[in-house]
Amino acid sequence: MRLSAVLFLLAACGPPPPPAPTTVHTTYRVLGGLSMGAIGTAALGFRHPEAFDALGALGGPLDAALLLRTVDHFHTGGFCPRATLEANLATLNDPRTAGCVTHPPTIKYEHPQDFNHWVYTTNAPFNRTSYVGLFTDLTLAFGNLLTENEASTFAPPRISDAFARFPPQDFCANPAVVAGLKNLEFNPDGKYDAITFCDGEPTTFFCNSTREVVDFCSDPANLASPLPVSAQAAFAAAACASQGGASVATRETHPDIMQKAGGRTDPCRQATVPVQVALAFDLNRNGRRDFGEPLVNNGEERYQDVGRDGCPDAREDGSGGCRESPDPAAVDPNHDDYDADANPLGTEGDWRHEDGEPFSDDGLDGVPGSGDFGENNGQFDMTSGRRRLYAHDAREAMATLSTAQIARLNLLLDGGIRDLFNFGLTAHQVYGRWKALRPDDTQTYRDFLEIPGMADRTGTSYKPWGGPWTRAPHNLEVLYGKETVTDAERLTGDGDHVGTNSQAVNRLATLFSWAAAQWPSLERPATPLTGQGYDERERYEWYDSAVLGGKRGYGVFLPPGYDAPENAAARYPVLYLLHGYTGDPKQILPSAFLADTFMKDSDAKLRPMLIVAPSGACCFIQAGTGQRDCRETDDAGKPLAGQSGWRRECVAGNFFVSQVGAAKYEESLFELMQHIDSKFRTLAPADVTER
Repeated sequence: MRLSAVLFLLAACGPPPPPAPTTVHTTYRVLGGLSMGAIGTAALGFRHPEAFDALGALGGPLDAALLLRTVDHFHTGGFCPRATLEANLATLNDPRTAGCVTHPPTIKYEHPQDFNHWVYTTNAPFNRTSYVGLFTDLTLAFGNLLTENEASTFAPPRISDAFARFPPQDFCANPAVVAGLKNLEFNPDGKYDAITFCDGEPTTFFCNSTREVVDFCSDPANLASPLPVSAQAAFAAAACASQGGASVATRETHPDIMQKAGGRTDPCRQATVPVQVALAFDLNRNGRRDFGEPLVNNGEERYQDVGRDGCPDAREDGSGGCRESPDPAAVDPNHDDYDADANPLGTEGDWRHEDGEPFSDDGLDGVPGSGDFGENNGQFDMTSGRRRLYAHDAREAMATLSTAQIARLNLLLDGGIRDLFNFGLTAHQVYGRWKALRPDDTQTYRDFLEIPGMADRTGTSYKPWGGPWTRAPHNLEVLYGKETVTDAERLTGDGDHVGTNSQAVNRLATLFSWAAAQWPSLERPATPLTGQGYDERERYEWYDSAVLGGKRGYGVFLPPGYDAPENAAARYPVLYLLHGYTGDPKQILPSAFLADTFMKDSDAKLRPMLIVAPSGACCFIQAGTGQRDCRETDDAGKPLAGQSGWRRECVAGNFFVSQVGAAKYEESLFELMQHIDSKFRTLAPADVTER
């Protein structure tokens, strides 16, 4: 064809049409939460990425491997070897002779601790009793992490579910006994019985003039027969008679004393809080767990954490395989050492068993020939509770996301470097994997002021409301807390679970403003200064939940201008805000006041949004009728807690996941989302060219 003919055809047909604009599916929903709510945010959000545009997990998305490392090596660890314990049977209850050194931390910011000395902080309401409740609720949600019981996902082996779930009055005085339960580390021959036991935070007494904590083990009689609760005050008074008398320290009244003395078991006083999910070996056969006696931990088969190549660094050949002779000087020749920053996809030293890593196929007890669960079946085994925990794990879920899902989902994480639950460390492991998936749009900051554009003109105050989020990455992590602190700063909560007052405010302010910045092109409704005040727009309501089989409570904050006539047709995005353990919607929803003032400021460019606070408390069940009520108060406004016949399904929180074999709390969140969409003017999902 001649050139003239080609030109004629081009002129007649015109240039080719431009390519269709790229669209991104937008739900106009953000899921965010604190502490337990952060676990729920990551567990639900990464498993349902199509339901949200962004996830904001403040204080601890679930990293199952790190959590289980903490449980195995620290929370239930720190006991002497069996030979040492057997040589010391007569004094197993004496902390001066029965305890061994705690496991030293090998990761930056990790807390050293052992079973008898759990980390205590005055920055959050967690003591030994709270820990026991927390372990109970973790077990209700996921299943037992320490042992396998084919008859119960909750109770230890050969303990009935009813006995463990609803301990009898004499649980502490008359423990259940399990004979012949084996464990590689402490009972390979089955010589010693395992028993149920009690624990809990003992009352802290101190002498007024010296502020010294009363040592109940100073009397040898208490070592032999721990002192009942009824006699403890008199003992303290006598011990402090020449030191101004005795007083009781609490987190609120004497935080400095509790910071040093809290979180410890006292072997010289009777424990009163049933530990429903664990057993201990009764080596001296006195019918109670003494200070030095170890817990039963048959959580998983023993393995070598050397990576998928199956060989440790010293035997790696540099080509992904192993060599016969080791080289002690070798430094990761196969480049598989796990590191959240340098190699987040590494598998050697990542605290979880990977395909290819050698393991002993001896069952969960680790003892060959015992016929224990999983023995000689040719596969690596762990308790069903651990498997379910991994099914909700953030890093595991990330590996299943498609490229499109990764590209459209944004992530905000934070954590304190001194958090008693290692949540700063946990957040960093999860964020390391996310940075590997989104390397061009992620950043870690060691202070809120480091986020681009977030400092005021003086550079000393945090101001996230002025619309600078276009300068920040869509995905960010903030690890808050000074590297070194004074005792006084530690007591203010610097880098701890909640943080100092300013850190706590900055955390929530970041979540609110970051969430509102997810849709910069979204039209902004009017936010008149007149109209309904904040108190009128903070509401607590309920709906009939078909999923839970009862009335389900929630809180909702309506943005300023929601009821203004000029906004009658306006629709709004939603932030679903999940509260922490022991909390409820009324505890977290008032924090929306931080956002309210700036939503009214048109110069702040903060997109008005609904904030919905689902309840993470477990439902109540009426013992006589089986009726369920998933609110805190009944129709007359009377608290359900304490009413005759009503009991909760858990202690203080459901982690926003469905309990194994029971209440479907995860499904109920999506049911609540449908209810919110039907009752309030929310934005429907849409495919848009830009958010």
